Amino acid sequence: MSGFTKISTAIVAVFIGCFLVFTCLVYFHIQDNIEEEMTGALNQVREMVNLNIPVADIEAIVEPSPHLSAHYFTGRLQAEQTSVMSTTERTALTPVIIPIQENQYLIVTPFDATELTQNLTFFALVAGLFFATFVLLLFTLKVAVKQRLVPLNQLADALSELREGKESQPLPHSDITEMNRVLDQFKHLQNALKSKEKQLIKIDKQLALLQEQERNYLARELHDNVGQLLTTIKAHAYILVNAKERSVVELSAQKVQVMSHQISDAIRKLTAHLHPLVLDRVSLQSSLERLVYEQEVAQPDTQWDVSINLKRYQEDNERDIHLYRFAQEAINNVIKHAKATKVSIQIYGDTHRVSVMVKDNGRGLGNHIVENIGMSSMRSRARCIGANCSVTSPDDGGVAVSLSLTLKKMPPLMGANVA
Repeated sequence: MSGFTKISTAIVAVFIGCFLVFTCLVYFHIQDNIEEEMTGALNQVREMVNLNIPVADIEAIVEPSPHLSAHYFTGRLQAEQTSVMSTTERTALTPVIIPIQENQYLIVTPFDATELTQNLTFFALVAGLFFATFVLLLFTLKVAVKQRLVPLNQLADALSELREGKESQPLPHSDITEMNRVLDQFKHLQNALKSKEKQLIKIDKQLALLQEQERNYLARELHDNVGQLLTTIKAHAYILVNAKERSVVELSAQKVQVMSHQISDAIRKLTAHLHPLVLDRVSLQSSLERLVYEQEVAQPDTQWDVSINLKRYQEDNERDIHLYRFAQEAINNVIKHAKATKVSIQIYGDTHRVSVMVKDNGRGLGNHIVENIGMSSMRSRARCIGANCSVTSPDDGGVAVSLSLTLKKMPPLMGANVA
């Protein structure tokens, strides 16, 4: 049962109840009025009898009265009829018995059936007309409400299509102001979801490209470093097997040992690139200090201003991986794109917040910030932990990348690969 049907049923029930109560009140009121008029008419007849007015005149007055009925009676009166002629037994509506001659009487009785029937019939006609008008009004209201609910039903269908990922048709405007506000909010929601969907598609493409770049990087590193070292080791192994001079054997053995260490370093570098295993063994501060130190060694011509203070920071493995990757990506962007001579790294964390700032004096971003894969990765890392990320180009040049996070209990990431 719909809401409108329930409301209509309740209104009809209340109306019928009120109508019945009103009908009873009207009925008793009409009956009281008729009884009062009949009493007055009978008293008038009694006064005429007391004044000895002729019977013919009394009959002429009673005959057109709507409240009295007169008829002749011939014969002997019964005991109960005789008693009503006495004053002590008489009531307001007691019939008036007027003796004409012996054993002949004119009996005047109250008569209310005709007028009561007429009044009740008129009342029934008025009530029926009113009830028909009420039903017609209720039906008209139902049709009007149903028409007004058309935009709401269309909105419900559009929400169902939106939930299923289907493209919904544009919703027409309504002549109800409040409904138009709801429709406008739905359109804003629809546009926002489309924008988010486009962003997700863009992120998926960037992730696919990033994965391809990672594969190419791994293939290149394995081929150029590990592959060449293994080829050289294979050659020296052949020399070790076939060489007869001791000096040649010792020299080849030394080279194999050196290249073995080089292979171990290359594999360790690739492993650290894929996943910062150092976080599993040491603190986030130590891992970041090592990351910066490796870059300082690799970029000796760059002036580094580094401040890392996470002694009061409460570590969380999943969050720490995102923070580490954010700092790593920010530093890699400086090295790859900035052409900077000075780099400032400020990392601070305590029990309430953590912040990361990487700033350089490089060529900057110009008037327009280009959203490359590195920036998308940093923003994605920040979103994963609920942090705010900003990339700006200060007036004094360079680029400033910052992350700010207010610490709260972080929900588990359902086993997601966050490395």
